[in-house]
Amino acid sequence: MQYETCHHVKEDGTYCGSPHLRDRKYCYYHLRQRGRRLRRARALRENVPYRLEIPPLDNLYAVRSAITEIAQALASGQLDARTAGKLLYAIQQASATNRRIEQMEAAQLKEGKDTPEQTLNDDSRVQEYPGFEEEFALRPGADVDAETEAVLRKADEEAELRLATSEMPPPPAGMRVGSAAYRVYREEAYQMLRMELKNLRHDLHDYHEQKREKLKKEHMSQFPSPQRQAETA
Repeated sequence: MQYETCHHVKEDGTYCGSPHLRDRKYCYYHLRQRGRRLRRARALRENVPYRLEIPPLDNLYAVRSAITEIAQALASGQLDARTAGKLLYAIQQASATNRRIEQMEAAQLKEGKDTPEQTLNDDSRVQEYPGFEEEFALRPGADVDAETEAVLRKADEEAELRLATSEMPPPPAGMRVGSAAYRVYREEAYQMLRMELKNLRHDLHDYHEQKREKLKKEHMSQFPSPQRQAETA
């Protein structure tokens, strides 16, 4: 049986090979992958934290998807290294558990204790994804790749605008606005600004105190008190 395959091109230059969903260019896995990429781009554009979505780690494909999601969020600065390390450790534990379950099931099949009830056929694979646009807030018929690229361009423009209008010192080179590292930098910069503001208020208070003392002395010199006038007389 011939069928049209997913249009996703792997890093080695080969196509995915899985059947694409009906009326779409990609298979279920790679379509959702693009949907999550669009969400990351929107988070960058809006300068808000990105809500990382980790699928249930019940098979190797889910594990691969979770690792990809963490790596891309870490690379874009939307996830700090400490959290990423904890997540990857949890994925490692889930992978080890999955391997033990697969070995146990394979042993049961070999001993004849269990028989596979489902064979791989066209009915066992997702063929449609009618709710994709609604789930990822896309217009009906919109190209997810073009939409993501447009959002990323807007995110870069917003980042440049925020930097241009910010009175804080510029962040280190390569730090993306909205990233976890940028939020730490911003908080430290705000603390520095608050300290500078506190010092300015203290200096202003001293200035007013000195000015009042000076005006008081000038007033006393121009209008001496009655007691001082009697003493001079």
